[in-house]
Amino acid sequence: MKKLKFFIFNYKFIIINSFIILYFITNFFDGNRGYYSLQEKRFQYNDLTNLEKKLLIINSKLKNENNALSKNIDNEFLDEIYRKNFVLGKKGEKLIILK
Repeated sequence: MKKLKFFIFNYKFIIINSFIILYFITNFFDGNRGYYSLQEKRFQYNDLTNLEKKLLIINSKLKNENNALSKNIDNEFLDEIYRKNFVLGKKGEKLIILK
């Protein structure tokens, strides 16, 4: 017991500093704003930016279809939708359906 008190009394600066360093190291890697959390947030950010790009492409495609069906009526687009939905063709046409 005497040796333990002597050790703590003589090396208290080293012991306290080692605990402080250990605390900072664990928070650097595992804290709320630590390295692992940063990597996870980067991964989520990349996923969300990819999703945003896909949604912007779909949105522009839908805007074009909406314009083709409402303001400037495009007969070719209507014919394409009609053929796609009802699987119809003109006389003499060969119809090939691929899935």
